[in-house]
Amino acid sequence: MPKTFPSLALHCLGPPSVRVDGREAPPDVLWRKHLALLTYLALSPDGTRSRRHLLGLLWAESSEDKARRSLNEAVRRLRSALGTERLLTRGDALQLNASGLEVDAWQFETLRAEGQVRALELLRGQFLEGFHVDDAAVFEEWMDAQRAQIRDAATGLLVARAEEQLAVNRYVEARALARRALALDPFSEPALALGMRSAALEGDSTGALALYHDVAERLAREIGETPGAALSALAVRIRAGTWRYAGRRHSNLEPPLIGRREAHAQLFARLDRHPRDGAACLVIVGDRGSGRTRLLAACAERLALAGATIATAQLLESDHDAPWSTLRALMRGGLQHAPGLTGTDHVGLRVLAGIVPELAERVAPLETHDVAQVSDALASCVRAVAEENPVAVLIDDAQWADGSTLAALRAVWSREQKAALVLVLTLEHGAELSAELRALVASVGRETAGGVVRLEPLTLDDIAALAETAAPWCAGKEERERLARRVAQESGGNPFLAVTLLHELGQTTSLRQGLVAWPPAGGTLDSSLPIAVSEVVRSAVAARVARLDEDSMAVLRAASIGGDVLDPLVLYDVTARRPGRCRSRPAGARTVRGVRGRALPLYGAPHLGGDRERVHAARGPAPAARALHRGARLP
Repeated sequence: MPKTFPSLALHCLGPPSVRVDGREAPPDVLWRKHLALLTYLALSPDGTRSRRHLLGLLWAESSEDKARRSLNEAVRRLRSALGTERLLTRGDALQLNASGLEVDAWQFETLRAEGQVRALELLRGQFLEGFHVDDAAVFEEWMDAQRAQIRDAATGLLVARAEEQLAVNRYVEARALARRALALDPFSEPALALGMRSAALEGDSTGALALYHDVAERLAREIGETPGAALSALAVRIRAGTWRYAGRRHSNLEPPLIGRREAHAQLFARLDRHPRDGAACLVIVGDRGSGRTRLLAACAERLALAGATIATAQLLESDHDAPWSTLRALMRGGLQHAPGLTGTDHVGLRVLAGIVPELAERVAPLETHDVAQVSDALASCVRAVAEENPVAVLIDDAQWADGSTLAALRAVWSREQKAALVLVLTLEHGAELSAELRALVASVGRETAGGVVRLEPLTLDDIAALAETAAPWCAGKEERERLARRVAQESGGNPFLAVTLLHELGQTTSLRQGLVAWPPAGGTLDSSLPIAVSEVVRSAVAARVARLDEDSMAVLRAASIGGDVLDPLVLYDVTARRPGRCRSRPAGARTVRGVRGRALPLYGAPHLGGDRERVHAARGPAPAARALHRGARLP
């Protein structure tokens, strides 16, 4: 079908302009009430409005007869300039034909709904910036409403994207997006709070407070208001530094939260929603040295920065068999001094005092061994505290928690669905879990909102990013890449080992010089790293080795003195183990690689003896294993 009318492009996100078939529109289209009519119809549902509605919008000051003649004349002129099919009559209504029509406001809304920041590129200024229609107060009010709506949409988009950046620990990017949001809406409390949180988590408390004071001064100067109570409280916490996690020590050994984008996004995004959206439980699962404790500390800081009351417990294996030991640790770790504790039911407080000696100084204790009664007391306690501030309970190495406390926590979190509570647990991957802990973890996502976050080994890209931060002594990109490849192999992606190796290298210049010379002339990436294994790494490897069974230990002993090239049948002969007998393979155990690409387990050997090809030991455990054999007593 041949085209009967020209294309039309309306640009209203900024000073208004119109293009007809790609050229500047004729004067009849640009006359103010004509342009107002086109823009209003374009942004109306289905592009349609009744004539009576349009009369009240643009010609309310005229008599009805004069207003109708003005509308009819406007339609005639627009049809003459844009084609008769551009403005259609539908009964007593007018419709703007969407065929060949482009409106930047439509494009903005589509991109914004998809969460694409490039939607902001369409904003050349305010909606219909500088545009005014005489004697059309209703249209002016509509323009103001559209401006506010678009400003709020753009600000909301920036804040949402900034929250995403904050969830993956990209503080600089989050701060930049928050500043852009404040440029659009200088009084946006969500944007201000996000900018302050991002700056504080980046370690720039001064910048966070400066941002707060800048907005507060502008707010007082322009509209005579002050920031809300929540923002003022956030500023107080940042100024006092009370949100910093007290359990964090040895900050020089603490790595930045780099990599694991998906896991961090899942964890921190949920933390930002909870406990605001009701009770939740989050479980962090990882191997030893995978950064569970470091991540739990980050959770504590984010929750404390948001104003939550924090109760923490760092458990030992000896706590497992001591009834209510975890509850006592949580009370001592923050709950017993929490605002609102006195609002606990009196009998419930007495029950808790029967378990926690420190509370017995305030109220007469009531001895009980009934888990249900203690659960009721704990529920009353956290409910009372949560009425003052959200409550966050964080337990490190929860596999050592006593069953009684775990059963009580599950009962409380299942019952108090609407309370501002969040429970965060860390678990060692592969650890034996008690029946109560299995039941608690199984309830996550069913009885209680939340999720399980699994910490995978760091990738080479993750370690490269870590090296860039932790090894400033590297002279250039090539050296950092070589360092990252070596550390990735030596550590197997274990954050603890990676950070420790980088720290050791940073302490001794001679070690760095040896690293820069690696690999030696004529050598390959398989050449051993010319550094000694640190005591910390030796201890970590020894702890992992100690969990092996006797058959796997025999294979490891033989492999540790076998050099860089191993023959599976030689190991079989030396250890007198039958193929397939060794089954232990702790999390993170590396493999030996065959020359044709076949992978065989180094720790435990279900495949040993089944292939006569020579194999090269994976370079990760080889130096550590040999060092252990020379310097540590293996069981």
